[in-house]
Amino acid sequence: MRFATAVALVALFSAPALCADLVLTKAKHTDAVKLPGQEEPAKDTTEITWYGKDRMRNEEGDRVTIVRADLKKMYLLDTKAKTVSTIDLPFEMKKHIPAEMAPMMEQMMGQMKVTVAATTETKKIKEWNATKYTMTMALPMGGSITQDIWATKDIEFDRAAFAELNGAMMSTIRGGASMASEFKKIEGIPVLTERTQSIMGQSSKAREEVGSAEMKDAPEGHYEVPKGYTENPFDLMAESPMGGRGAAGKPRGAPPADKPKEKN
Repeated sequence: MRFATAVALVALFSAPALCADLVLTKAKHTDAVKLPGQEEPAKDTTEITWYGKDRMRNEEGDRVTIVRADLKKMYLLDTKAKTVSTIDLPFEMKKHIPAEMAPMMEQMMGQMKVTVAATTETKKIKEWNATKYTMTMALPMGGSITQDIWATKDIEFDRAAFAELNGAMMSTIRGGASMASEFKKIEGIPVLTERTQSIMGQSSKAREEVGSAEMKDAPEGHYEVPKGYTENPFDLMAESPMGGRGAAGKPRGAPPADKPKEKN
């Protein structure tokens, strides 16, 4: 009996933690940007993203995005203001813009062309063997974004789930649907991305690098909206092509004019 119990315990503690989630910690740097009517200083942040089988949690500063593929919902949280915007998935842009603006937005989306191509170039990024992909995006009025993306297959995770969860998060930004579709061509998990953005004759660079990838059990309620948060209608126009502030300079999570509805 004691021998059987010992064997069972060894099997229990030596078995892989199948319920554990993938946690990626990423260092991000963005150069200063100067455009007519808009100026952003250089910024360094840390992004932590949790991936489960059908759910995802992305944290950066006071912005948290929770994707629940099982519920077909996405939640955009402002942890400082204690507000949340709830979005139905799959995301439909026309539901979040005035009808009179739809033709203009459709024309703008038509001008945003995204292409991802694999290369044969490889190198070591930390302990991971990575392959280089190039992404190019043509923006309206002649701007462009190019990215060198180094992806690895050494970090094990369901590729289809990874693409679906990231695609849902991308879908709410302008040009995000095209990006999500093209990013499915990337085999593996990006561990280093170097971006160059050119708009109105001004060029800026950004860099994102994964510092650690580990398997951990998510805390209870990690993929749920905390109690006490108030509902804040999603503002598509406050999102830029790569996220962040839009033309009006309104940060995501800013309270609406009317009183928000508190979530229980």
